[in-house]
Amino acid sequence: MNETNGYEEKPTIELLPQLSRRCLLLVHALHGLFLFVPVLLGFWAWMEFGWFYGLLVWLVAVFAGTILLSKLKLAYIPFNQHELSHSTTAILKWVVFRRFC
Repeated sequence: MNETNGYEEKPTIELLPQLSRRCLLLVHALHGLFLFVPVLLGFWAWMEFGWFYGLLVWLVAVFAGTILLSKLKLAYIPFNQHELSHSTTAILKWVVFRRFC
């Protein structure tokens, strides 16, 4: 607590600037990939090998996507915001902003 005014100073949160239309399209395309690739892989494995393997491949793909999002969050979101909860879209917005726009 600050001795002079009695208020506790809070760390500042870096806000993401507005993204252009092209960048938002890229964010939505990446979000679609994270959403539909596990489903498509699971469906393919189900049709090729059976329902059990389809479920297993879908589950592994979802876990792999979650791990990849976690790594992207640590790499592209500012350090003082790592403990905050971020959605998939928010993480991908930071990635696109820092990497492509």
